Amino acid sequence: MIIKRVWLLSIVLGCAPIRESKIVTYPPIPGLSTSDVYVVKVNNRNVWTEKLRTNFDLEKLPDWFTGSPYVSQQQEVHISNFSCDGPLTVQLEISEPIDSASVHPLSRGIQSTIDGQSLTFFLPGPDKLYIQVNELPPLCFFANPLEKQVPHSTDPNVIWFGPGVHRPGMMVPESGSTIYIAGGAIVYGGIETDGQSDIRVLGRGILDGNFEYSRMVKPENSSNLEFNGIIIRNGRSWTNTIINCDSVVYQNIKVVSFRPGGDGINPLNSRHVKINECFLRCTDDCIAIKAPNPEIPSYDIRITNSTMVGFAYSDGCTIGFETNAPSISDILVKNSDIIQARGGSRVDGHSAFSIICDGPARIHDIHYEDIRVEDDVLKLFELHITDGTKYGVDTPGHIENVLLKNISWASKRPIILCGYDDEHTVKNVTFENCTVAGQPLLKAREDIFRINEFVRDVKFEHK
Repeated sequence: MIIKRVWLLSIVLGCAPIRESKIVTYPPIPGLSTSDVYVVKVNNRNVWTEKLRTNFDLEKLPDWFTGSPYVSQQQEVHISNFSCDGPLTVQLEISEPIDSASVHPLSRGIQSTIDGQSLTFFLPGPDKLYIQVNELPPLCFFANPLEKQVPHSTDPNVIWFGPGVHRPGMMVPESGSTIYIAGGAIVYGGIETDGQSDIRVLGRGILDGNFEYSRMVKPENSSNLEFNGIIIRNGRSWTNTIINCDSVVYQNIKVVSFRPGGDGINPLNSRHVKINECFLRCTDDCIAIKAPNPEIPSYDIRITNSTMVGFAYSDGCTIGFETNAPSISDILVKNSDIIQARGGSRVDGHSAFSIICDGPARIHDIHYEDIRVEDDVLKLFELHITDGTKYGVDTPGHIENVLLKNISWASKRPIILCGYDDEHTVKNVTFENCTVAGQPLLKAREDIFRINEFVRDVKFEHK
């Protein structure tokens, strides 16, 4: 771990120095590949950048998965991971002349300068970016905030992983314990709980499932859990599966998945869940709220300030398909960016965000606010009550009281509102201050909306 203080000369701003920035970089991790595409500097300090590439036997992947061109080949991303507390001048040196570049989320308004094989931009502070240059594999740029909760390595309640390689396998922490994964560490394994409480997983390192676990992080029947700061990647299927839990926080977590069914974070029949300032690049839904247990309602879930890259077969954020509980309610998705959402599904393709009610649940009081959806999506939004048989055999459910406020969709794509019958309807849906391709959404336009006869009370407001 290297700490360096620098004065950021605000060449970009053309004024006096702004303030001192603290930067914490981490050493290369043995066994991982160094990027052969990007050389990254922040405030003139080198940041080690990893090349992360799959080596799947493509012939053994299911046909439905490899049917799309972007997953019929090996997937590759590059990752820069460090911490800071102030403004940054970021310089990327690329392995070829730069013809085009984009820094996502586009809502950040980051203006970059291209000079031959160099890309430079200013970043006001910690953030998580997805950078695309030419046709090269993307760079996941993780400028974390400085750590505030570093436990002591000798604390008997702490499982401590320092820089380097560790292979603990599946871990089952006791109540009251902390797992700390330092920057520069990779921990090959997973985490399970069943009934434990008051557990923290902290750090700036990597928890890597090595494609060995279908549920590599699976807290169950647990409460007061915190996951903060680490990278979680390479699960075999769903990456984080939160089953019947209370009071769970995911803060500044970065999830990267590559395999079929590679969901990012899935709260199942859980309550009081907060997902904040997270980054998810996934090969299935980035965030999926589900309720397969017919006896346990799900409510009070907050998804805020996050970035979602639904690389394949993925919504940015969805409720469903599994909706067997009595109710799913009080869900907020706010101030988030959806960069991609694409691929096939059992309702004719994925959406930027959606509610797919494939069971008897009453899904109600769902609030979407301040969401930016970029171009690369198949559908903008979907509310859909199925016959209940897409992922099992159930009766249809209900969707009501859905508010979409200050949503901007960059391109014109379909919005689907689909009830099932007169007893199982979509009702009371409000679009407030929403735009499509820069134009206010003032009515159910025929070139965008697909609404069936089992939808009631769709309203449009623009203030």
